[in-house]
Amino acid sequence: MEEEEEEERGGGGEGITADTDTFSGARVVTMQTLGASGACHMGALFLKRHYGPWKNGETDKKRVYIPLQSWANHPNIFLSQSIHPSPLPYYSPLTHTLDFPALTSAIAALPPHSIIVLQACAHNPTGCDPTLPQWRALASLCLTGNHFLFIDASYLGFVSGCAHTDAAGVRICAEAGVPLLVAMTYGKCFGLYGERVGALCVVVGSEEVGQRVEGQMKLLAREETGAMPAFGAGVVEMVLRDVGVGGLREVWEEDVRGMARELRWRRGRLRGLLEGMGTNGDWSYVEEQVGLFWYTGFSGKQIELLREKFHVYVQLDGRLSIGGLNSSNIEYVAQSIDAVVTETSVPTLSD
Repeated sequence: MEEEEEEERGGGGEGITADTDTFSGARVVTMQTLGASGACHMGALFLKRHYGPWKNGETDKKRVYIPLQSWANHPNIFLSQSIHPSPLPYYSPLTHTLDFPALTSAIAALPPHSIIVLQACAHNPTGCDPTLPQWRALASLCLTGNHFLFIDASYLGFVSGCAHTDAAGVRICAEAGVPLLVAMTYGKCFGLYGERVGALCVVVGSEEVGQRVEGQMKLLAREETGAMPAFGAGVVEMVLRDVGVGGLREVWEEDVRGMARELRWRRGRLRGLLEGMGTNGDWSYVEEQVGLFWYTGFSGKQIELLREKFHVYVQLDGRLSIGGLNSSNIEYVAQSIDAVVTETSVPTLSD
């Protein structure tokens, strides 16, 4: 846990940070956590104890606002701390895209000093992220309403192939002066998921405030876990410090770019197969969504048929893992989807 100077570097693990001049004297105070889920837990606990409007009685109930489509564990984490989650509109099932007007209208109607949970990139489960202009609009809304952002940054690098690029929305909000914290992990973009290498980052406005926040973080760390796993953190540090041509950091950055390219290729291949078979529907959203997941919009009946008849497994909310597709099974998955969509399509008079 340390107070970090901001650093701007393309592709690096410090993707959420930028240079100190841009942040106008702000600092990022960081503590290691048990993955991003641990960071979310510690962030919830930190806010429960120290968020001013809650402590001062400015709101009648500890509450956070979470998109209706979000990581399934987000509500559970806050409920475990007696913080009530309330839904925000986020996704349009008609267009398979982010319903930005509905989201911004809902945020504009929130009571002052609300805490809003958003994801930095590669939204889980929808694959629908705000654009940079939309992030600027969100930052403006949060400033107007004196809101606090709780940002989950679990998939940095999974969209553009560059952690720094994928964290642009976080920097936009921080540079605008929106109070925020970030729950992040190195587990996914480093392939160290089982090592639980996460971090909770709190942006503060001065060194004095940073010292107080760091002191409270130390207390939380001692009572929650005592000490953090060292091996995964050591691997990340070794890679990020080995800079220069041919260094481990350069190799890692290329690996992340390659991973993102592969995800995009799989999306394009799946879309092409479905369109090539003439599968009923518009499949452009397979590629328009980004990151690790495709939010299919399949009905419960279609999901059941895929599972029981073809052994293609899609979560009950319609989320399909692009990471589970490969050159050996992608044609079979496309054929299975085609068969299920054909079987469940509603006949028309022209049929």
